[in-house]
Amino acid sequence: MKDKIKKKVAIAIQARLASTRFPRKSVMQLTETGLTPITSLIQNCRTCADHVTSKRDPNLEVTVDLWVLVPDVELEFWNDFLGHKPVNIHGGSPTNVLSRYTDLLQYDYDYIMRLTSDCPNVPNLAMNKAIWTALYHDMDYCSNVWENYRTCPDGHDIEVMSRKAMEWLGGASDLEKYKEHVTLAIREIMPRTLKKGCLVTKEDLSHIKLCIDTEVEYNQACERFRSAYHKRKRASKEGLYVYEY
Repeated sequence: MKDKIKKKVAIAIQARLASTRFPRKSVMQLTETGLTPITSLIQNCRTCADHVTSKRDPNLEVTVDLWVLVPDVELEFWNDFLGHKPVNIHGGSPTNVLSRYTDLLQYDYDYIMRLTSDCPNVPNLAMNKAIWTALYHDMDYCSNVWENYRTCPDGHDIEVMSRKAMEWLGGASDLEKYKEHVTLAIREIMPRTLKKGCLVTKEDLSHIKLCIDTEVEYNQACERFRSAYHKRKRASKEGLYVYEY
């Protein structure tokens, strides 16, 4: 029997406390259960990782690790806040966000999925689709955030980069905008030799905003999460089997 091809994937969530518009937004409580934007996203990532690693593919064997990438000056806080969660925490440059991602290349990942902690409910099924699309089609960049072709809600952002793309990004430019906005260079100046893909939904939902940038958007997210939480509780009390997706 032919040996399976082995691939390593990192799901890496970018997080920080010092947001200019709404500080500490990633750790604010969303429901009475104590769920926060970043812990909600970690739950979805864990579900995605379990689906990917358990898939019975005759040719591929995939391992997935979860990471939270933070400024090194905040490392102590994040270790305390997430120490009990199934994630690895990496502290890197406070200003060069891109370098926090390229730091992960030392662990020999074939692909890195980029998510941000102000998007608390990126669907795990969409993450799963993005990873397998990149793997099966040998993509260097597979994303649903292309400015001209976006159809997903703002807040369901997913980007998957190959090792080759990450290595190119690391040396692509010294411009500050590319250090802060991690994948902007891919969409603006990445060479045609790297294979790019676009993830789209059947209907255009790009007018919907579900990420949290301001206190108003945080309050709206709280209402959505609380409503869903109480509906799940009622369904369970009425004897229904409840499956969250």
